[in-house]
Amino acid sequence: MSVTVFGKINIDTFLYIDRIRVGENHMCTKTLTDIGGKGANVAIALAKLNVPCELVATVGNDSISQTVLKRLEKYGVGVGSIKSCEEQIGKTFVVVESDGRNTMFHILGANVYLTPDKVDWTFLETCKAVFVQMGIPSETAQEVIMMSKRNGKYVFVDPAGFSETIDLQTLAYADTVAPNEVEILKMTKENEIERAVKKLLSVGVEEVVVKLGKKGATLYTEKMSYHVDAHDVEVVDTTGAGDAFNAAYMFAKLKKLDVRDALKLAIAASALTVTKVGSSSASPTRDKLAEFLKLKGEERLAEVVLEGSV
Repeated sequence: MSVTVFGKINIDTFLYIDRIRVGENHMCTKTLTDIGGKGANVAIALAKLNVPCELVATVGNDSISQTVLKRLEKYGVGVGSIKSCEEQIGKTFVVVESDGRNTMFHILGANVYLTPDKVDWTFLETCKAVFVQMGIPSETAQEVIMMSKRNGKYVFVDPAGFSETIDLQTLAYADTVAPNEVEILKMTKENEIERAVKKLLSVGVEEVVVKLGKKGATLYTEKMSYHVDAHDVEVVDTTGAGDAFNAAYMFAKLKKLDVRDALKLAIAASALTVTKVGSSSASPTRDKLAEFLKLKGEERLAEVVLEGSV
């Protein structure tokens, strides 16, 4: 197994409207239901890139949860480490405006039961890399990050849902931390991105990748910074773009690409994702990613994407 993913599983319900106006009634142009949650989204995105992965999460014991597990398996995601509980599966209601911007409403449900005692730690014997979403219970996230690093794994952390109860020093065990503009300021309690990045690097994070939406993304290390602009595409729905970004970046690291190429791949994957509706279903396959890179003049990188396995 190449990657073990720790994160949430949700049922996402999308409502597409023209514009949110607080206090008014709205007419939906369409609706959609998809598998969501950062853990599920990243795992599915990795599987679409032909990366063997196992998802560690919690769901309910109802028929909806069983349907979700079957769909995850159909994508190629390992589900043997997903536990069930008496709580309902997590749910997210996503309102998408005509410019692709989204507003989300979450019900955590079964996701709150992903506690350390639910983790089968033998994953440390079988994987090369670990993805951790900070939105899972904080004690689980911290323990997984520390144990994974101590066992020589590449550790990628998405700090979405970062809790103030978490010691920032925990991130010293992460190789890559990938927040967006809002998250990095909130988690570091800074008011400027540059200062926030310096704080994360100072605690021992090796790479900080700041997702900047339509402005692209910037990667920082102690020795350098590197920016890649977003591609000019028709934005339909931004949901799941950050998760596709995460998966493509990890895919690149597993293929031993340098950080510049990794960032280019991640930006390309997120660009493809925003051109489609939905969350997990919107992320690109390996072939589609290579095709897009060729269209953008990145023939060498496209060839690397299609070469071999990870």
